[in-house]
Amino acid sequence: MELGLTGKNILVTGAAKGVGKALALAAAKAGANIALHYHNSEEEALQTVNEINETGVSVCMAKADLARLEEIKKMKQTINNELGTVDMVVNNAGFTQMKSFFQYKPGEWKREIDVCFYGAINLAHTFMPTMMEQKQGKFIHIIGDSARTGDRNLIVSAAARSGTIGFMKSLAQEVGRKNVQCNTVSLGLIDQGNLTFNEETRSKILKQYPLKRLGDAADVVGAVLFLLSDSSNWITGQVLAVNGGHSMIG
Repeated sequence: MELGLTGKNILVTGAAKGVGKALALAAAKAGANIALHYHNSEEEALQTVNEINETGVSVCMAKADLARLEEIKKMKQTINNELGTVDMVVNNAGFTQMKSFFQYKPGEWKREIDVCFYGAINLAHTFMPTMMEQKQGKFIHIIGDSARTGDRNLIVSAAARSGTIGFMKSLAQEVGRKNVQCNTVSLGLIDQGNLTFNEETRSKILKQYPLKRLGDAADVVGAVLFLLSDSSNWITGQVLAVNGGHSMIG
């Protein structure tokens, strides 16, 4: 199926490895030029850039702390100079600490809120005006399903990302008149090869999934490419759950 991404400039945040890398590579293979954002994983980012180069599209690396608006503005300038204006954003980056609320020291939660909540706001405020001027664009925001269901061990990031659901819906109403779509993809547990569960724990987790398996990067890629494609041009302000049936919230 033709996705309509050929020649588009797509910024993928947190794209050095894992799901972000899979998304960047898939978009590149569909003909899109890639602005690959990373923060600390420079070595992995360079490797991913090399792999994207093999697809024949243009690619640039852009380092930024998404919690800092001034760094995102500098990142935009870098991308504009090396690639051109950004047509679409896939915000995959995040930061979580897995522990119960009362294990936090006061102020220790700030980093999660700054990255998971303010990061999305900073990206939208920086990149969306150009999309509105061009009267086309897409902003895809990726969250964990804990934002919709709650999770006692992901309490701060869940709260921050829950706030972004409302932000994205409201933003969709604001920018829709300019033919810009904003959607959220809510993920169940994705196996990126770094899970450390023993077999007993893994078996207990799988019982919570009607499809009897955890997700993988390919599951996420299919959903995000659809939302980036021309086939989704009348979809905005929605939350698409990609979670193997773990939660079925209407």
